[in-house]
Amino acid sequence: MKNNQRQSTLNSTLKKISTFFTFIALYSLSTLALANSSVWKVSKDNDHVFIGGTIHILPEEEFPLPDEFLNAYKNTDQIILEAELPNPSDAAAQQAILTQMSYSDGQTLQDFITPNTFEMLGKYFSAIGSDVNQFTLFKPGFVISIMALLELQRAEISGEGVDAYFEDLAIKEQKKITYLETSEMQFSMLSRLGEGYEDEFILSNLDLNSNFTEFFQQILDAWRTGNAARLENLINIAAIESDEKSYDALFTHRNKNWVPQIESLFNNKHKEFILVGAGHLFGKGGLLELLKNKGYTIEQKST
Repeated sequence: MKNNQRQSTLNSTLKKISTFFTFIALYSLSTLALANSSVWKVSKDNDHVFIGGTIHILPEEEFPLPDEFLNAYKNTDQIILEAELPNPSDAAAQQAILTQMSYSDGQTLQDFITPNTFEMLGKYFSAIGSDVNQFTLFKPGFVISIMALLELQRAEISGEGVDAYFEDLAIKEQKKITYLETSEMQFSMLSRLGEGYEDEFILSNLDLNSNFTEFFQQILDAWRTGNAARLENLINIAAIESDEKSYDALFTHRNKNWVPQIESLFNNKHKEFILVGAGHLFGKGGLLELLKNKGYTIEQKST
C-alpha cells in the first residue's frame, strides 16, 4: 500500500478510533449489585468524585442520557476523560500515528499470521465490501479497530458517544477538561496489541464479529440500566480467558496508572466527573475495586 493510501485509511479511522477501546472495553465487566445507572459516587474524608462508565459510540436513539449522568455533570466543575485525540487536521500528528501503526522494513501482516488466517481475514473483508490488501501494512491492533468501525457501519450504528457529548458540552460551557493519559499513550498501546500472538489475536476478533450487532445492542441495554451482572454474563469471563494479555494492556495496567491521578482529586476545592470506558470500572483490577481497597466508599447512583 502506498503512503497516501495508508494516510487515507488513517484519516477515515482517526475520528472514531476510540470505538475500538469501547468495543474491547465491553469485554471486561464483572459483578456488582444491580442498580439503575452506570454512574458511581466515590467518597472519602468528606469529599467525592463521580465516575461514569461510558460508551464511546452511542446511537442517537439512546439520547437523552440517563439522568444520573446529567446530574453528575451539573454538580461538578471539571470533567476528566481518558485521552484527547489528535485533531484530524494535524498532519504531523497523523503521520506519527501512521508510522506507529504500520510495519516497517518491508514487513506486512502476512509475515505474522498463517496463510489460513490471512485467507479468513480476506473473506471477512470481502463479505463487508472491502479488501484485506488495503490493510496489510497495518499492525493487528489497528486492523481490528478498522474491523470494529466497519461492523458499526454495517449495523448502521453511529452517533456521538457519552465522552464526546460531555466534552462538547464542557467546551461550550467553558468547564475545565483534563485527561488521564495522552493520545500518544493510547496509540502506543494499540500498536502493541496482539504482538507476539498475532494469529490468535486476529482469529479471536474474527469470531467476535460474528454476532456483533446483537452483542452491541445487549451491551447498550445493560449499560443504560447499570446492570453489571448482565454485562458480566455477556462478556467478562470469556474475554479474560480468551486474551488475558490484551485485557491487561487495555485495562489492568492503565487502571493502576489512573488510580493515583484519581486520588489526587480529593481534598481540593473542585468537584470532578471522571468519564472512562465502562470496562475500566469493574472486576478484578477495575477502578472501583482498586479505590474501594484504598478505603474509598463506592455508591452506585440510581433514580
